[in-house]
Amino acid sequence: MNIEHQLIKTIKNSLGQSANVIGDDCATIDLSAGRYLFCLDNFTENTHFSYEYFSVEDIGWKSLAVNLSDIAAHAGDPLYILVGLSLAQNISDKNQWVSEFYRGLNLCASKFGGAQVIGGDISASQALTSISVTVIGKANQQDCLRSMAKPGDKIFVTGKFGNSASFLSGARQEPDNKKYHLRPEPRLELAKNLMQVNPRAALMDSSDGLVASLYEIANQSKVNLEIDLEAVPRDGFVTLNQALYGAEDYELVVCAPRAPHGFREIGVVLESSQNPRVFDLSQKLEIGVGDVYKHF
Repeated sequence: MNIEHQLIKTIKNSLGQSANVIGDDCATIDLSAGRYLFCLDNFTENTHFSYEYFSVEDIGWKSLAVNLSDIAAHAGDPLYILVGLSLAQNISDKNQWVSEFYRGLNLCASKFGGAQVIGGDISASQALTSISVTVIGKANQQDCLRSMAKPGDKIFVTGKFGNSASFLSGARQEPDNKKYHLRPEPRLELAKNLMQVNPRAALMDSSDGLVASLYEIANQSKVNLEIDLEAVPRDGFVTLNQALYGAEDYELVVCAPRAPHGFREIGVVLESSQNPRVFDLSQKLEIGVGDVYKHF
């Protein structure tokens, strides 16, 4: 168990009964007006972004996009945004920084779902810049939790994998690498299309990498997964290791009976086991957790 999962377990143990909603990309809460989604992501200088290759507008875009990807992982509709900014003292023109940040955030919001900023907080930071974005959305009525995979389901993905990892490894001139890392595009419409043809699905995004996502679904659904490594979509210059273990691609990973146009089948869900695992279809060998993305 990595440090992030250990900390989440500690938090859940500390919260008791109220921790039941913890464990997916978003918390799904039933309110009198319907089912709503709540998600929050931190975006920290030199952990999640570097001025070496991020513009401030890129930072604004991605700090929202990662949250919208969580909403997409529940096939929801984003409604409202809260933004917390802790700005480093070494930002010489803070007005210009904030203006450029919100230009990027607003561009992302207007292109993907049209959610509105309704408030937030802003303060100084004695260290590095840190951003916290919360998105509130309307939930899909169908069930699409990580625990919903069933034996016989097929495994589908959107887009392609490894471009963000390829960018971070130094291949920064490839246009798709730059797009995937700096300005990911949350798959909101594809997720809703998926749930129109399925009564339920196990659905999450690949922000921590494809293999990490597959193991999350396998563990929470208590099933084994078998994938065709040759079917994993990737560019020719992207290594298989980058496609499997590289993070921050923000594609959808799905286990469901069927999928509409825009999804690619890469495997199948197998009978449950006491120790859920992910296998290579061609060689029937277990795909190890390997160098999955770690937050600590």
